[in-house]
Formats: sequence, C-alpha cells, structure tokens
Amino acid sequence: NLISGIMILLEKRFNLGDVINVPGHTEGTVEHIGFRSTLIRKFDTTPITIPNYVFAETPILNYTNRSFRRINWTIGLEYSSSLEQIKDFTQSTKDFISTNKNFIVNENYKCFITLDKFNDSSIDILIYCFTSTNDWKLFLKIKEELAHFIKNKIESLDLNFAYPSQTIYIEKN
Repeated sequence: NLISGIMILLEKRFNLGDVINVPGHTEGTVEHIGFRSTLIRKFDTTPITIPNYVFAETPILNYTNRSFRRINWTIGLEYSSSLEQIKDFTQSTKDFISTNKNFIVNENYKCFITLDKFNDSSIDILIYCFTSTNDWKLFLKIKEELAHFIKNKIESLDLNFAYPSQTIYIEKN
C-alpha cells in the first residue's frame, strides 16, 4: 500500500477533485490521497476508502481528463416510417449537430446519424456525437436541446417513436 501510494502521487493518474471510476470498487470524486489509502466520495455522498494497492492492479477511468462528453443514443421509429422520412430526419439531425457550436465534429470526433438496424419493434436510428464541453451541467443542457430538436423534428415529419409491441394473428378453423 505504501509503495502504491507513492506511485499514485508520482504518476498523477488522478488528482484531488477528479471524478474517477475504479472498476469493481466504486465511482466518485477523489477527496484524499494518502500513503496507504485513497478516499473517494461516491455520488450518493457515501465516502469509501480504497487501499492504494487496488490502483496499481486496476485500470482507472479518469472522467475529469476527457476532452468532451459523448452522446450515444438509439432512437426507435415505427415501421410505418417511409424511407424519405427517415432520410430527412437523419440529414436534418446531422445538419443540426454539424452547425451547432455546442457540438464538436472533426476528424477526431466524428458524428454518425444513420439508420442502424431493423429491430423487433422499431427501425433504429443511431445518434453518435460529441458535445463541445466536459462540464456535466452544460452537457445536460446540450443533451436536452438535442432531445427537443429530435422530438420536434419527428413530429414535423409525421414520424412516431416506436415502443415494444407484438402482433398476434389468430387463425379461425
């Protein structure tokens, strides 16, 4: 633990205030880094002390160090949707994201809005893009703005969101 604690301080894999995920242990904000253990405050405000040897043996996800936050949604549309409606929806959503300063689209951070698959109860559209921020509060606002755009666009194109359903056929003898 002592050697691991020194390595944590020297390697600087994470710092005080960083939001990290220790797979199999916890996720939260680093509050104290000691020589034998590290204190992490979980998002439900519960403190948890992790022995430092865990950090030497486990890959650590440091969310604070990422550049941007990603949106990865699947939007299910009804099978009654026409191909033209779907193309219009995907192109309009692509245009909205590509021209909006709240999103980053370049060679490193690509945007994909595409018909992804034919699911059991829906035609699935993949929406995969990156916001231009790492700030949680701003990310939520941008994500909500995109959700509003999608809802309005689906309504304006006379499309409908799909929901899980089954059709039962009854044969008469």
